[in-house]
Amino acid sequence: MTLRSSSLIAVVVAAAALAACHGDPHARATRAMQRGDDYHAHGKYAEAAIEYRRALQAEPGNAAAHAHLARNYVDAGEPLKAYAEFARAAELDDSNLDAEVQAGNLLLMTGDYDAARSRADLVIGRDARYAPAYVLRGNALAGLNEPGRAIRDMERALAIDPDNARAYTSMGQAQSAAGRLDAARASLEKAVALAPASVDARLALANFLWASHDLAGAERELQQALTLGGHVDLVHRALALFYLQGGRAAEAEPHFRALAGTPDGALALADYYTGVGRLEDALRAAESVRSPARAERDARIRIAAVRQRQGKTRDALAIADGLLKEDAHDVDARLLRARLLLASGQPDAAQQEARRAAGDDPASAVAFYTVGLAAMARRDTAAAEDAFQKTLSLNPRATAAEIRLAQLRLARGDVDGAVSAAAGAAAARPGDPGPAVLLARARRAAGDLDGARRELQGLTADTSDVEVERGLIALAAGRIPEARAAVDRALAAAPRDEAARGAAISLDLAAGDVAAARQRADGWLSAGQDAGTLLLAARVDLAAHEDATAERRLLDAMHAAPERPDGYELLAMLYARQGNVTAAVQRYREAAAREPDPTGPLTKAGMLLESAHDLAGARAQYETVLKRDPRAGVAANNLAYLLANSGDLENAARWARAAVDALRGRPEPHDTLGYVYLKMGRASDASAAFAWALTLAPGNATYLAHAAAARQALAR
Repeated sequence: MTLRSSSLIAVVVAAAALAACHGDPHARATRAMQRGDDYHAHGKYAEAAIEYRRALQAEPGNAAAHAHLARNYVDAGEPLKAYAEFARAAELDDSNLDAEVQAGNLLLMTGDYDAARSRADLVIGRDARYAPAYVLRGNALAGLNEPGRAIRDMERALAIDPDNARAYTSMGQAQSAAGRLDAARASLEKAVALAPASVDARLALANFLWASHDLAGAERELQQALTLGGHVDLVHRALALFYLQGGRAAEAEPHFRALAGTPDGALALADYYTGVGRLEDALRAAESVRSPARAERDARIRIAAVRQRQGKTRDALAIADGLLKEDAHDVDARLLRARLLLASGQPDAAQQEARRAAGDDPASAVAFYTVGLAAMARRDTAAAEDAFQKTLSLNPRATAAEIRLAQLRLARGDVDGAVSAAAGAAAARPGDPGPAVLLARARRAAGDLDGARRELQGLTADTSDVEVERGLIALAAGRIPEARAAVDRALAAAPRDEAARGAAISLDLAAGDVAAARQRADGWLSAGQDAGTLLLAARVDLAAHEDATAERRLLDAMHAAPERPDGYELLAMLYARQGNVTAAVQRYREAAAREPDPTGPLTKAGMLLESAHDLAGARAQYETVLKRDPRAGVAANNLAYLLANSGDLENAARWARAAVDALRGRPEPHDTLGYVYLKMGRASDASAAFAWALTLAPGNATYLAHAAAARQALAR
């Protein structure tokens, strides 16, 4: 590892020296920033800082270089240096609103709330729809004990994530922005004791308790504030959001209805009714808004969304078209049209509209999130991942984007990246089983079973999904009785849930009890032969080596639900087991055509061709995968190995490095990279790569043998 690092540093230094002698300052700065970004991506913050400073030496007025250096200082734990660089970036480029907000966030850490609020006001003056600025101002106002204004600002920021009402939990975070939780609680309780009739004091304490997960205490303070008579609308709004976040929608309704006398309140009531599926009530609430013009426009957007849910997509599109006719640069109307097109199965047109919205408002996280959704629908997973990352760069609290990003990364085998994204979503939605289960699943995929188990321990809602994941974690750990108990609870809660049924079959087969699995499957089949039940029964047939029955069931399932890819994959496995590689590859390709992310089945087709010694076919298949998704790590790793054995070492090294980057935390690509370097005669780099592989998989016999070969080459 040391030898390889030294070699790489030598190359970087030489390249930097060469760049210093040639080219214009902007080109030198660009190259230095690229090197800095690479170091930063690998957690080498000191080296990254050197490169960013080199960029600034070449081009002192480069605002982007200041911003990159600032983010590097944040990650390196140097907030004071980060503040100076963000402030300089904002000074050089007043369109860089993110730099201004990041500087304000760092002021919050020092307790300078007035200065943080001033920066937020400056950004809002430039762009009144820039959500991170409202988050900053809300946190600053919370620090200044102005909870009413903080709540309104946080509401505006929370509009960035319309997919899940539980995003309102971030409201409570306004009161703990300074991070001094014990002191904050003590001061807020004292304020209530000194001024028990103060609505502001009780709201401040309620929001702090809410953020601290003392829900009983928060509800008590909010209800008490309601009896005081002051700021009634604000208290009703807080209670409505509190009950909605807690899954108590029926108790939220009276408070939403109490707000309906104002345009904003009527829109909030419409959103509530839409969320609980009362669409006619939602229409009535939205149609009651006639003025002012901005609120009436927002009401039309709500009406269009309801019409779409009612199946009246043409009417909804007509509303969107009318809004755009009035203002062709109305980003919200453009995004409405994109979502409507997406829902009606027109992802290409939806992506075009979303990209146009992002072009009109490059600071709109919602626009980039919609671009990502359209890209997923188009099966362009690389573009989707880029769009969701952009969403998070604009709004780090956009948990819906984090969830999508985690799902994409998990699907392509980047378990470390999936854990990182899912952890962010789970932290933003404490107690929400959705992100917690996703994070547990990612940790299980990474082999961290204890960590996966811990993610589910604090959940109060023991849903079927939670119990299924608990069962799968226990199964992976070999704790069969514990797994059985969890899966039985899942089936009791949701007897027809396919995931719970699948986990039960997996348990039976893992225990070698094919008869028990058969009995389950037969019982489910007697109640109805839907596609999911047929597929589960086919799994049992495959385990029992009853190939003819399995094939018949799978064909029936695929006829009933041709959009499901798992039937094609199971049939491909059957044909592969029978030695019919051609048919198996065809089935994997058919499965890929039905997957939101086709990378997995297409890569499996390549692996099947490789196992059948059709190396030319395997290479072509991997190249097809990588043309669609250059970050498909398994395909890149396998292609690198094939290319190395065919003598194409430069391309082999390129794809091996791509695999290392895509499959962070996996030892296989490091071993492949070392194998390529060894063939290239770069024994020092090979030794470093093998050392990384052994760090990730200590004691692996293959990696040990490869490392020994590298040492022998170095000794010669």
